[in-house]
Amino acid sequence: MKRAARGRTLWLGGALLATLLATQWVSGEEGPQPEQAVEDRVVQKDATGTEGVEEKKAEQLQLERLERRRFSAQAGDIFSRQSWVPPPPSASMKPSKPTPPPLQFKYLGRVRDGSETRVFLALAERNYIVKPGESINSQYRMDEVTDEHITFTYLPLNAKQMLSTAGGTAGNTRSEWENTL
Repeated sequence: MKRAARGRTLWLGGALLATLLATQWVSGEEGPQPEQAVEDRVVQKDATGTEGVEEKKAEQLQLERLERRRFSAQAGDIFSRQSWVPPPPSASMKPSKPTPPPLQFKYLGRVRDGSETRVFLALAERNYIVKPGESINSQYRMDEVTDEHITFTYLPLNAKQMLSTAGGTAGNTRSEWENTL
């Protein structure tokens, strides 16, 4: 056990020494050398012992070359309180009334049997045979059938919608329909 503890101590000490050496090498600093700094100041002095006028100008900051930053008025108050919460709706912005989705039915035709009319409709891949007053998928109710259009009611919003039948050219009476079979 003592041997393992001594080996671990040596490894940790070696790792610490390597880290210190790597830090010194990466920083690129070599220890302070006061003699070199004094020699640099001596070289900059004239024979009279005073610094030259040109060197003094170089050491001074040229403040007139710096510009003041100008902020545009569009930036607004950059120090105002910021929040991710959306602002409350303004009085002029009224919520819009919900509207029903567009009718997705495709009119296939109709059959009249005396006073009763049945309409053939397609929705996606399903076909429906509906008469006035019946509902479709608990979403729509067919209210009226005319030669030019079919009136539906979108039940969730109680909104009326119309589907064009293209002048009723696809409608047949029952006898006409039976003759085509």
